[in-house]
Amino acid sequence: MPSAVPLTLRRLATVAAVAVAGAGASIAAAQSTPPPLPPMTTEQAEQVSQALGLYRSDTEARVGRGAITPDEAELLIAWRQWQLAQQATGQAPPPSQPMAGPPGAAAPYVYPGRPAYVAPYYAAPYYTPPYYAPAPYYWGFSVCGGRGYRNGWASFCI
Repeated sequence: MPSAVPLTLRRLATVAAVAVAGAGASIAAAQSTPPPLPPMTTEQAEQVSQALGLYRSDTEARVGRGAITPDEAELLIAWRQWQLAQQATGQAPPPSQPMAGPPGAAAPYVYPGRPAYVAPYYAAPYYTPPYYAPAPYYWGFSVCGGRGYRNGWASFCI
């Protein structure tokens, strides 16, 4: 009688295999040819053929350089024809608005200018009592003793 753990692992492996096979099938079934062209008027068809002629010459030059194969070129031309037909018939989404500047660039800051009135600076000196009062002066004989400790120096004067 097999235990429940291997059966669970077998189920997990089976589910994983089915998921990988499904993903591979969906990739293989990706659309390699464009959908059918929308119905166009003769003016729209001429507009598409003129724009496609320029793209076709550029694509043939890429084939001549060996950048792409002839099959890839035909597929690119077919997709471009579909895109141009979508644009000519008005079925394509509107083009996005171009950015004003490079990504992350902020608008320049507008400085307001100098204020009309600036009050004069009246600051008290840094030694104003009771903070940082200057030491009293003493002229004469004094005796001092002190000792250096691990975290500093201490002294006492008389």
